[in-house]
Amino acid sequence: MKFLKSIVLLCMTGGCALMGSSLKDAIENATLDGWLRGKYFYSDGADGSGQGYQMFFLPNVHSGEVNGYSLTVGLFAAYGPGVPDAVTSDNSIGGSRAPRIDQSSAPDVFNISNLYINKTFESSKTTVRVGQMNIVSALNAGTSYGDRGIGGMIENKDIQGIRLYASAYDSWMTDNIMLAMNQATTYGIGNNIFILGVESDKDFQVKDLGFKLYYSYAEQLYNMMMFGDIHYKFHLDNGVSIGLLGQIAGTVMNSHAAFHTKGTNLSNYFSALAGLDPEGAPYGGYAKTRGIYNLQVNIKAGGYTGKLGYIGSFGQGYGTMLDSKGAFNVGGQLWNGIIAGGLMGFGWTGTGGVKNTSLQAVYFTHHYKLNRVGFGIDAVWVGGKNRYPFMKKGSKRIRQSSKNRGSVIPARSDNVTMDARIVELSPQISYAFTDKFTGSVVYSQMLSDDLLMGRAVVTLKYDFD
Repeated sequence: MKFLKSIVLLCMTGGCALMGSSLKDAIENATLDGWLRGKYFYSDGADGSGQGYQMFFLPNVHSGEVNGYSLTVGLFAAYGPGVPDAVTSDNSIGGSRAPRIDQSSAPDVFNISNLYINKTFESSKTTVRVGQMNIVSALNAGTSYGDRGIGGMIENKDIQGIRLYASAYDSWMTDNIMLAMNQATTYGIGNNIFILGVESDKDFQVKDLGFKLYYSYAEQLYNMMMFGDIHYKFHLDNGVSIGLLGQIAGTVMNSHAAFHTKGTNLSNYFSALAGLDPEGAPYGGYAKTRGIYNLQVNIKAGGYTGKLGYIGSFGQGYGTMLDSKGAFNVGGQLWNGIIAGGLMGFGWTGTGGVKNTSLQAVYFTHHYKLNRVGFGIDAVWVGGKNRYPFMKKGSKRIRQSSKNRGSVIPARSDNVTMDARIVELSPQISYAFTDKFTGSVVYSQMLSDDLLMGRAVVTLKYDFD
């Protein structure tokens, strides 16, 4: 309660500072950032089907500074599924005039996403943010547009080449959990969450060396969630560079983990009935220790970039991050996003959050950019005891198999899992119509005895900033 009172007091102080000064300056010096994006998905094959459209509109308006204070208001408008699973696009228009967002579909949103006061200090390179905001850290960088919390954030850059970060949220929700639960009604998580981070920036004194280190604690959920990154670049002749990258993440769960939330299936997530208590069936309980690492060699030569990497895991499971990717730099387009909600990849509430799971992957990517046109292909092999999630079409086959390891999570019984060996090939092409307007087409094919399907994704995106 003291935490909430502090937030309210700071918001009122910032609001009074803006109102008491020149409103004209705040409006005239306002800036706009964010983006508008449209996607079309088409999945087909023995283990997948579905087609649909996804529309996103995410503008943020930042007022000009008055006495170091500024106000940010962000709009979030989204319509359409994250990944169409056994559905068609026949009904995607949503009726005349505009789509009906009537809480019949979890991804459909139209509301205020950001509403916070920013304060910068002249005597120090420090920024403080208080209010309702996106949670942006190395633990959840992949879905920063949807992860939100009510609380505060502080950033400091007084040390040359170093960024210090700290944030705390009283109530929060991540996009992967909302989508994974497939819950149309809105709700939040009340377990207080804290995130601390330190990382290098472009002014770091050791040239071509960089690092990141982040730590998080969530009350009665996990005792530790950590991510580390170190990378170095060697410069050769003729503009060629070779980079080395090492990344690692680990999570230690609370022995009595429980979500603080009301009226949702999330409140029963760790219950004996759900099978995710320490000894529960059929899942065998949640993994108390999880770990994942990524080792990579990359090369850049003119317009060409390539990556060769290996992903491995340690501990009882591999679900370590707040979303399905975080700041991990890996290859592939589909293997860690076959269904919505971060249920594959490194999400801590995904398939790798169960005991006796592991992950192995080898990826090899090639991308080439010539003026405004880009070409590329990703190749990935995935193995391990990965409890890989299948779309509804493939789940019908797996459900009758001796390899079935149960539903992806208790709330998604239509999608089941098995330890799969898969190969992904994903050719892609992109075009920059302008500096702010881009388009791309990616076709991902899953080729193995365990999984056979393809998915095409067409994307158009316009950046405001």
